Amino acid sequence: MSPSLRTTRLKLDAFTADDAVELHALFADPDTHTIGSGPFTAFEQTERWIANRVTAQHDHGLCWYALRCLETGLMIGNCGMLTGRTGFEEPEIGYMIHAPHRDRGYATEAAAAVLQQCQAAGLRRVWASIRPHNIASRHIVTRLGMRLGRTDNDERGELLFYVIDLHSR
Repeated sequence: MSPSLRTTRLKLDAFTADDAVELHALFADPDTHTIGSGPFTAFEQTERWIANRVTAQHDHGLCWYALRCLETGLMIGNCGMLTGRTGFEEPEIGYMIHAPHRDRGYATEAAAAVLQQCQAAGLRRVWASIRPHNIASRHIVTRLGMRLGRTDNDERGELLFYVIDLHSR
């Protein structure tokens, strides 16, 4: 995957250690970081998160991007691919938008660009795991053309797995 992308309104750059301060402001915000183990309370959690994404890019070519508004240069979120629960051959897409910048279509715009990169890289299938109560995220993936593929449970409850077959796009 390319380390840098552009959309109509966003610049997407692969994360580096230099992004940790800006990203931690988003990860420490309880209104923004509502999934996984968020919000982060320690800066080291953000540094470790970035290091894990850099390793995934090196090892598997999967890229996680800092999303910056083209107009302001401000980091407004992140989006990218991870091996997650589905493995690196059929990775998961994820995204997070800083709460003050939500409801403007940024997640859909960024995720569409990332899916194009996945298709260009030869990936056949991409997944998204979403909690049933996360209606906004479910709307995003359906706008991207993803469909419910299966459901599962983990230690925190039900997970919906949405999927898109990139070779049929």
